[in-house]
Amino acid sequence: MRFALQDPLLVFARVKGANGAVRELRSALDFNAPYCVIFSRDAIRLGFAEAALRPRDWQKSHPDKVPYLLDLRGIERSILFGLAEVSLGSLVAKDVETVVMEMDLTRMLPVDLILGRPFLKNFKLTVDARKGYVSLV
Repeated sequence: MRFALQDPLLVFARVKGANGAVRELRSALDFNAPYCVIFSRDAIRLGFAEAALRPRDWQKSHPDKVPYLLDLRGIERSILFGLAEVSLGSLVAKDVETVVMEMDLTRMLPVDLILGRPFLKNFKLTVDARKGYVSLV
């Protein structure tokens, strides 16, 4: 699959959650993001009830599922879970590590999901800056 090289690199991803729910989300491909990031409202709709909790509450019973994360507010904790399936056209990745981000003004961001290295590691990534494209196979 080939994408025009632009910043940000915006795509539509089809996401399947824990309860089999499926949503199509505006997404950004971020080659440097250590996790995929989703907003809590979308994670809840996909069947991840833990996304409604505060990380410090989830940490009490699942300490390994609350990593430190550098976000727009600084360093804080977030809840980690695996999206059942994420697909871009014919490209499909399963059990994609994702963290929840809670923001008050989510409408200000142009995306609902950031696809980082946990998604991208499933594919071969090629960048051709001269021709102006990125390809994933």
